[in-house]
Amino acid sequence: MAFSFRKMSKRFFISSNLLVSVLFLLACLQPWLNPESFWLISFLSLTIPYLCVLLLLFVVFWFFFKIKYTLISIITLLLGWQQLSVLVATHNPDFSKRKPANTQQLRIFTWNVKAMKGNGAQDPKTLRETTRNMYALIKAYRADVVCFQEFGQFDKPHEGHDNIQWMKELGFPYYVMSKDYSRVAWKYTSGVAIFSRYPIVFKKRVPFTSSPESLLFADIAWKKDTIRIFTSHLQSFKLLGNDFAHLEQAAGNNSEELVEASSNIFQKMKRAFRNRGAQADQIRPVLDSSHYPAIFCGDVNDVPGSYAYWQLRGSNWQDAFLKKGFGIGRTYMGLVPTLRIDYIFANPKWEVTQCATIPSNYSDHLPVVADLQLLK
Repeated sequence: MAFSFRKMSKRFFISSNLLVSVLFLLACLQPWLNPESFWLISFLSLTIPYLCVLLLLFVVFWFFFKIKYTLISIITLLLGWQQLSVLVATHNPDFSKRKPANTQQLRIFTWNVKAMKGNGAQDPKTLRETTRNMYALIKAYRADVVCFQEFGQFDKPHEGHDNIQWMKELGFPYYVMSKDYSRVAWKYTSGVAIFSRYPIVFKKRVPFTSSPESLLFADIAWKKDTIRIFTSHLQSFKLLGNDFAHLEQAAGNNSEELVEASSNIFQKMKRAFRNRGAQADQIRPVLDSSHYPAIFCGDVNDVPGSYAYWQLRGSNWQDAFLKKGFGIGRTYMGLVPTLRIDYIFANPKWEVTQCATIPSNYSDHLPVVADLQLLK
């Protein structure tokens, strides 16, 4: 009886270890599997950190009970090393706000600002205070170029809503905005934007074929060079509070409602994975076409390890946070604590000298800031 129990337990743990290994390796195939066709595997990209932890726990477990079985997890982790290498940065955690005296260093700042409305419903007075705090944070880092996602502007600005004027007062007289969405009744437009202390000599909006959003870029006359800055906001899941409320309510009622609520969330996520794959495919050749030193800043809405991440980073562009950041680098404050979905990518004409995510609670995203040295 005892022998049979031990045998069954051993089989259970081996089977569980193998299952986690298979799921992890499937998730590691993301860079080569376009979610337009392989959307189901895209869900696994969200689980890579947790599957990694499970594999490490299996290593510890087998070390004490049957050491040869540690090879299952160890070999799996080695096979998935490319995906593990983008999870954590191990550089200096301190970011110097003082800009280097070297004139060939550019400071770039990117932030999904949630239309400058703050993180959550607020009364008008608190909202104005939050907006002022957001601009104070931007001012404190004295960037040369600022990229915004979910940036909004009233055509006839009301008091406190003239975001473009606020940026001009911070020393950014040059800008370009994509105006992907319009609210005609409010005379309001929103999208992505690039603000610069230096003249913009060329600008272009590249609309996506899969959504109303776009890729925006600006050529900037910086010092004695021309540089190209890209920014974009890729398809989000568009999950709303009532989606989860409906799911929670359905869980307490009947299975039919639960299936309907779960299906609604699943379909939104599926559509987002597929659209992001198409958008990343559309962006990549535009990035490659730049003859100038180029930087991409954006809210990719996908984690390291995803198809969108690897497609946008490309074969030789640099992830600034991995180069000089520290930790997991979480940039999205909702859902789970492992979501790094906002990035600064630089082509090989740059050297990243420092990078960090900035703690704040003004938006549902954290800003990312980096200093880059132009190589000659």
